[in-house]
Amino acid sequence: MGALFLAVIAVLPLICSCFSADSPTDRRVLVLVDDLALRSSHSLFFNSLQSRGFDLDFKLADDPKLSLQRYGQYLYDALILFAPSTQRFGGSLDQNAVLEFVDSGRDLILAADSSASDVIRGIATECGVDFDEDPEAVVIDHTSYAVSETEGDHTLIASDDLIHSDVILGDEKIEAPILFRGTGHSVNPANSLVLKVLSASPSAYLANPKIKLSSPPSLTGSAISLVSIMQARNNARVLISGSLDLFSNRFLKSGVQKAGSKIK
Repeated sequence: MGALFLAVIAVLPLICSCFSADSPTDRRVLVLVDDLALRSSHSLFFNSLQSRGFDLDFKLADDPKLSLQRYGQYLYDALILFAPSTQRFGGSLDQNAVLEFVDSGRDLILAADSSASDVIRGIATECGVDFDEDPEAVVIDHTSYAVSETEGDHTLIASDDLIHSDVILGDEKIEAPILFRGTGHSVNPANSLVLKVLSASPSAYLANPKIKLSSPPSLTGSAISLVSIMQARNNARVLISGSLDLFSNRFLKSGVQKAGSKIK
C-alpha cells in the first residue's frame, strides 16, 4: 500500500464530511461522470464511500433523463460532479439546478481539471472559488514536484501544505505529500465560508506549460488553492478540487517522492 494511499485515506474523512452526518439516512449520492470508465479508474475512492454506507448512483453527465427532483422532492442527498469537460448537462439539470441543490442544504463534491467547461467553472465561482481564465493553465512547480520518469514538465505536484485544523483533517498527522495534477483556483480571503484545504507551495505558479511565459503568472505560490471547501450557512458542504486525478486509483496507490527528498 503506497504512502500516498495512506495519506489520502487520512484525508477521506474530510471528503466524506462534505456529506451531512446529521442523519444516517442522508446517504443517496448521484455521481455524474464524463465516462463510465471512471467507475473502475477511481474505484478506490468510490469504494471508500460505499464502505461508509453511501448509496452511489452513477450516470453520464449528459444523460437525457437526468433529474435531481421528482414531484418536487429531491432524489439525492449529495452530488459528485466528476465530469469536468461536460459542456451541458442532460435532462433537467443545469448550473442553476446544481446551485439550488446546494441552496437546499445538500452537499457537493466537484472535481475539475485544465479542461473544465464553462458550466463547471460557473458552479465553482458561485461556490466561492475562481479558476484561471486560461483553459490550458495548470499548476507548475519546479521545486515541489513529484519525481517521475515519464513527466518532466513539473506539472505532477507533491503537495503537503494542508490546512492546520483538527476539526477538518482530524488529529492524525498526515506524513506523506499528496499527488496532484491539474489546475488551481483562487479563494476570496474576505469570504469566511470558503477555506483552502490543500495549497500549492511558494514556488508554484499557474500557467500553460506549452507556452513560454511573456508576463508574470496571474496566480502564484500559496495563493493557489488545490482543494477548497465551503461550509454554507445552511450547513451544505461543498468540496472543490482542481484535479480529477487526485481521486484516481493511480494517484491513491502511488508512492510519492518529492523533489529533493530521498523518502518515497
